[in-house]
Amino acid sequence: MTKSGTVVKSVGGVFTVMDDDQRKYVCFAPKKLRYNDADVVVGDKIFFDDIGRGKGVLTEIAPRRNKLSRPPIANVDVCFVVVACRPQPDFFLADKVLINCFQEGIEPVVVVNKVDLSDEVVSLARQNYGSVADIVAVSALDNSVLGLVDYLQGGKTACFAGQSAVGKTSLLNALLPQAMGATGGISAKSGRGVHTTRHSSLHRLSCGYLADTCGFSLCELHNIRSDELRLYLDDFVTLSHECKYTSCTHTAEPDCAVKRAVQQGDICLSRYERYVEEFNELKQAEKNQY
Repeated sequence: MTKSGTVVKSVGGVFTVMDDDQRKYVCFAPKKLRYNDADVVVGDKIFFDDIGRGKGVLTEIAPRRNKLSRPPIANVDVCFVVVACRPQPDFFLADKVLINCFQEGIEPVVVVNKVDLSDEVVSLARQNYGSVADIVAVSALDNSVLGLVDYLQGGKTACFAGQSAVGKTSLLNALLPQAMGATGGISAKSGRGVHTTRHSSLHRLSCGYLADTCGFSLCELHNIRSDELRLYLDDFVTLSHECKYTSCTHTAEPDCAVKRAVQQGDICLSRYERYVEEFNELKQAEKNQY
């Protein structure tokens, strides 16, 4: 009997699949089964033959809406971009995550965790991203974290992204205690977070799926040219029709509406400076190719 389901875990070529009735199967894939020369990944919508005793054989991968490479996960609807007061927020990393979200058609939500320790990062997050994403202040220690569930309504799949030790796994555990992922802390030597999650997996809530992902996600820019970077910042795009040049990169050109908005305080100065830095890095990388 052929069934449909979602890959919720992948370890060593063995896939845990949850069918439409929330029953789990241990499935195997023939070597020839690939999607556009890519292996089956967590989040894939698939079809499989039920061979009995909770086992199955994958037969087909449904078309993907998107696919992230690090960690490997497909069909993501929402990305919770997590920052906190400790470790010190890396907004340059957060910028890259948001750009990747817009590139892949994923809704970004900036989640400020550990507000029980300090809420000063909330205002910084609003200054930087309030015009392009929802800002949600939470603590994994109280019920404020339950507000994230609203973003899963309608069967959506959400992943967490951000630095290590900002509390991604703690937030998952608070939302889904049965997941009980290992949590890490801050390295006393480096002041940076310690990686704890080893494999990507999806966990079912009543309204959707949460992904527990290993390491950073969406932290590098791929297949984006320097002159295209501006197209993945929604507020820049909104203002660009007021620029003198239709192809304005918002860097060195005169009569630029984005630079004017920065001067007027409508766009965060530090975020704009990071944009220029990323633009220059991409431009230099392009020069190095030739």
